[in-house]
Amino acid sequence: MWGILVLLFLAASVWFGLHPHYRFVAVGLALLILPVLLKRAWTWWIVLLALLGYGAFLWTFRASGYHYTSLLPLTAAGLLLVFRFGKRGLKRLTNVLAALVLAVLLAAEIPILHAALLVAESDAPYVIVLGAAVYGETPSISVRHRSDRAVEHLRNNPDAVAVVSGGQGAGEDISEAECMRRYLVEQGVENGRILLEDRSSSTLENLTFSKAAIEDAGGDPSRVAIVSSSYHLYRAKRMATALGMAAEGLPSTDGYAVYMTGMYLREAVAVWKLWLMGI
Repeated sequence: MWGILVLLFLAASVWFGLHPHYRFVAVGLALLILPVLLKRAWTWWIVLLALLGYGAFLWTFRASGYHYTSLLPLTAAGLLLVFRFGKRGLKRLTNVLAALVLAVLLAAEIPILHAALLVAESDAPYVIVLGAAVYGETPSISVRHRSDRAVEHLRNNPDAVAVVSGGQGAGEDISEAECMRRYLVEQGVENGRILLEDRSSSTLENLTFSKAAIEDAGGDPSRVAIVSSSYHLYRAKRMATALGMAAEGLPSTDGYAVYMTGMYLREAVAVWKLWLMGI
């Protein structure tokens, strides 16, 4: 029974958590239930191969979020091997390590999730839009989602000004800030309501240089709204506070669930780095 539940869970995660183009993978995982029903002795091996195959499948995606998500089925496969063939001492050590890792993850994920879910309308006079990947001159899904959230804020607050923030990275023909500026203008935002910050290469630089851009324009950056992906808001708001800005978080639309799972895992590592090393 446990094997069938694992296979159903994996199939559901693909069907509901990935682009519909990949639903054939979900069908394949679900079909593995048939040999389990016919030959229960095969259950352990089928589940192990399913976990390894799903992890390898996610690893082939370009985006790092999928790479982090792939660690979950691969880790589960490793645990199956340990508890199937490992000696008692190894099993005890694995239990202790698993409990420690889970505790460390939860310690970071709780404030991350709290900031992601603590959503309220904002009337902040400045909205800082944090950059994301640009492919050539084409905005990624994250850039479009963040820009759309900024447009919503600007429409709700006719006197507000946007600060689009992000430098030019590898594979980008223009800066992330310039890409977002163009997108906002296409959505009907007047160019005079957009400040450009195109030097930053990290979240801390995003906020530091955006604060300077507001000050250079004669504004007061003491109260701002920050637009970013939901998983990123806790860390961004904490950094903004350290820089002397009272920040409100505005989450953009999230991506596919499997991708977001990986990004929340990656963000936990970044949060622990922030706690241990400061900004």
